[in-house]
Amino acid sequence: MRKVAHGFATAYAQHDATNGGDRSYADAGARAAKFATGELTEVLAQKRPGQDAPWAALRSERAKQTAKITSVVVPDGAPAITTSSALVRVGYTLTTTPRSGPPRRSGEQLALRLEHTPDGWSVAALPWA
Repeated sequence: MRKVAHGFATAYAQHDATNGGDRSYADAGARAAKFATGELTEVLAQKRPGQDAPWAALRSERAKQTAKITSVVVPDGAPAITTSSALVRVGYTLTTTPRSGPPRRSGEQLALRLEHTPDGWSVAALPWA
């Protein structure tokens, strides 16, 4: 379960806005979809209008964003992990490296609801997203 949460969060958070890189945030969603199940797989790859301005800013810098996972934990008050489901919070450091200028780092987190499917653990939802 932790491996899937780690893989999903990394794929979802990393972006390449350099020439020849990603075309939009939806490209990262498509990469993350391989760790997902159900309706979430379709939603992840959709380009959403609210992402246009932040993507344009990242593109103007020709930046790359990398994620280093720092934790995968059950949030306070959440149910314990069972054999069929888990609610976890993935913490990560997001590093934005523009083509010119110093890199910027920020602490980020992502909540994931995972389900155990016949193929193993998969991310089923992004609660609070």
